[in-house]
Amino acid sequence: MPNAGDPSTNDTPGTDWWRHHFTGLMTDLWRAILPKGPSTADAAALVKRCALAAGAKVLDVPCGEGRIAVELAAMGLDVTGIDISADLIADAKAKSAARGLNIDFQLGDMRDLPPGANFDAIFCMGDSFGYMDDAGNLAFLKAARAALKPGGWMVIEIKMLAEILFPNFRDKAAADIGGMTLNIARSF
Repeated sequence: MPNAGDPSTNDTPGTDWWRHHFTGLMTDLWRAILPKGPSTADAAALVKRCALAAGAKVLDVPCGEGRIAVELAAMGLDVTGIDISADLIADAKAKSAARGLNIDFQLGDMRDLPPGANFDAIFCMGDSFGYMDDAGNLAFLKAARAALKPGGWMVIEIKMLAEILFPNFRDKAAADIGGMTLNIARSF
């Protein structure tokens, strides 16, 4: 797996656009548009839905600037946050330090998670699922499954589902099956 922070990786243009997207000006834009207030409510809803007790081990991936991770740690959870953006990890570390919280923030690729079934819950928030191609998304789900304790929770927030589906959307398809032609027409 290439180093997520290494700009010399040979990404295919258009395929891994997200690899270097969250740096510089885009990071500044991301910081400006992120909601400031609802993080506590979002974290509380996750804790309640997953019935997590203080000390539960949770993974926030990708964690960005720590919007959810910091609130989870403030609620007494043992939090690890992983993100591909060095800028956002630095923000997350500063945010947690300012609140006196001990969070294990790591620079890394969401397809390469700590193995060993260690986490009670894994959270993939902020429409962060679906940036990769099908193979990359599957690799993330497999890595998450390997990092999740049996019976643990995985929550994926997808508010912008159309952005994930439309790059692969085909309005027409056809197939010959047993001497018959199947024509499929789709609309959105």
